[in-house]
Amino acid sequence: MTGRGKSVGLEAWRGLATALYAVSDSLVARMTAGPVSAPRFTGLRQPLPYLDRRPPELAQNLYRGHFAFAGHAIDCSPNDVFRVSAPSPAWAAELAGFAWLAHLEAAGFALYRSFARAMVLGWDDQGKSRDRHSDCTRLMSFARHAGYLMTGASAEFETRFLAIASREARRLQGRRARSERERLRQSAALLSAALAFRGGEALRARALHGLATAVQAAILPDGGPASRNPQDLLALLLDVIPLRDMLASQRLAIPPPLAASIDRALPMLRMLCHGDGGLALFQGADATRKTAVRAVLDHDSVAGQPLMHAPHSGYCRLTQGSAAVIADCGPASACNSELAFEFSDGPHRIVGNCGMPRHAKPAWREAAQSPAAHSTLDHSGVSGVPEAEVTVSPQGMLLAARCLHHERDLYLAASGQDFRGEDRIVSSASGFVLRFHLHPSVRAWQDRKGANILLMLPNHAAWKFTARGGHVSLEDSLLLATGEGPQDCQQIVIRGEPQEASRVNWAFKKLDRKSRPRRSAEISPRFPF
Repeated sequence: MTGRGKSVGLEAWRGLATALYAVSDSLVARMTAGPVSAPRFTGLRQPLPYLDRRPPELAQNLYRGHFAFAGHAIDCSPNDVFRVSAPSPAWAAELAGFAWLAHLEAAGFALYRSFARAMVLGWDDQGKSRDRHSDCTRLMSFARHAGYLMTGASAEFETRFLAIASREARRLQGRRARSERERLRQSAALLSAALAFRGGEALRARALHGLATAVQAAILPDGGPASRNPQDLLALLLDVIPLRDMLASQRLAIPPPLAASIDRALPMLRMLCHGDGGLALFQGADATRKTAVRAVLDHDSVAGQPLMHAPHSGYCRLTQGSAAVIADCGPASACNSELAFEFSDGPHRIVGNCGMPRHAKPAWREAAQSPAAHSTLDHSGVSGVPEAEVTVSPQGMLLAARCLHHERDLYLAASGQDFRGEDRIVSSASGFVLRFHLHPSVRAWQDRKGANILLMLPNHAAWKFTARGGHVSLEDSLLLATGEGPQDCQQIVIRGEPQEASRVNWAFKKLDRKSRPRRSAEISPRFPF
């Protein structure tokens, strides 16, 4: 068969599989709408693999009674940790979610395995420790670490652990999801248990149908998250990719909508990544573990190229040389950050957003949602739905974006060493303020005349910032998405006087001390505005 014949045959098979799933979808829904027999697990079939490997160094802290969760830490005897007064609901949810078992398993010591078993039994002995918000995480943790807990365990522990897991599955099975997000988590948790434990077969059909439907709703046609939060996309893939792999290893059919959603989401995740391997800080994203991002992308067998424009998700990406620009060209969701961008050179971030602190008081979260916490125009009021277009030429890439009161053009030259922008403020009756938040690793100096700002990266690469159309200053800022509290940094601020319309031009140019500037049009293309 020719290559073209293979392609046609594959497409025909995919079309047939999708059609069969669509026909059976309503049938499965009717079959699973009625009561399902309560699961009673009888043994371990296959532990749920997990991609997000946790550092083993924290295992010793847990063993010694140092429980640091959700921005709070408590030191107490492990025997009493489920009795102490929790410093916050988030702390209690993380403790009862048992995701921290990954640290103990990563350490690999038999002593920690015995400690892990004792902690599970200690939690079960405290019948009051039942947190709705950690039920899904807890069941998935039990499915992931069942092999670790049961290997070499006594028959008494094995029987009791299986009974605990069965009870957790029954409780979750009888709960009605309050949102699509909760439905997704519940379906993923129940399917995890159904595939990991023997005796969970009755759960499988309903959980698989619910997961496929919920994932379709959570991932947009361009592969982006419906919430527009890049972190939500990472968390979803960390949950569903192992389930897809388990279905394949157990020779069970993978619903085409589930497989297609994962295939769409992986290139989108690449689109939202900087050169350092971390995600851009848009729409409520906090600091992400780069190892988790790398683990997900390692499971991308297609290795699709990052998108340049994701219109459904509202993101655009420019990449030239070692430079990357990621821009928010979508409507406000968790944050009001229309036309904000982030800019990086290789593994070093230069311009970013403040990010959302994972565990903070409402005042901090409100500040992180405002335009002032993003590299864009600081404004008040509603700006509507932005429009964006990306153009590629031999000279570089141009992003033209606009919303109700702000128009922004971003140009990245083919060399990746020349990044320019033009901001047009439609109405600035009270003046305007443009902000460019610098990463804490960037050192910045402003010359005496205030015309130039020199930026030095950790690898000693130097960039120069220049602007016209407003007063430029270098001011203090904070990076909130650190996981360890706010971190000091700086921001470049451009202020303008009140007028009917304003135009600001600015540029980041990489400095090369070894070569003299040349004025050739091929090396320095005309700014295409």
